[in-house]
Amino acid sequence: MSTKIYSIKHANNILDLFNAEDKLYSSKWFMEFGKFGSEFFNEQEKIIFYVSKKFKFWKWKMVFTIKNDHGVVTELISMNAKKTIYAIDVNDITYELKIHHNKKRSVFKNGDKIAEIDESFLDTDFSDRIKLQLLEEKDLEISFLLFSCLKIGEVEQRGKTIITSQKQLEPNDEPWS
Repeated sequence: MSTKIYSIKHANNILDLFNAEDKLYSSKWFMEFGKFGSEFFNEQEKIIFYVSKKFKFWKWKMVFTIKNDHGVVTELISMNAKKTIYAIDVNDITYELKIHHNKKRSVFKNGDKIAEIDESFLDTDFSDRIKLQLLEEKDLEISFLLFSCLKIGEVEQRGKTIITSQKQLEPNDEPWS
């Protein structure tokens, strides 16, 4: 399996995605009228997605409403009460994001793993950055978008996670590193 490697820099409320030293995408979150929102930019600094984060108490689900630059709206929704699995349907494709032990996340496309994101900072080449491994470059935008959704509201990249028990996280049946 040959994967492409990217790095993500997290500073305050901004995430920047790099291929070597070239910035490809970035996202910036903010609070507006008591709600969290985020804007997602391409390499030309043009907004290509707007995301709003809401917790729906009556359904006990976290919902990220994503609107693209053409006005098309989709939702990334937590699929379990632990908020460790999220899913979204885009153009008849189901993407799933799973949160694993050791600050890792996996992205699946119709059930097949397409990306792994490592926030552990244990890799010496990524001591101050988040590592993103990807099978195909065409899935880079959606993988970074899904990861960006989960980071809305998180300022400190080396801070403690909200989930205290590693047993509550999803098993990583296919670790890449």
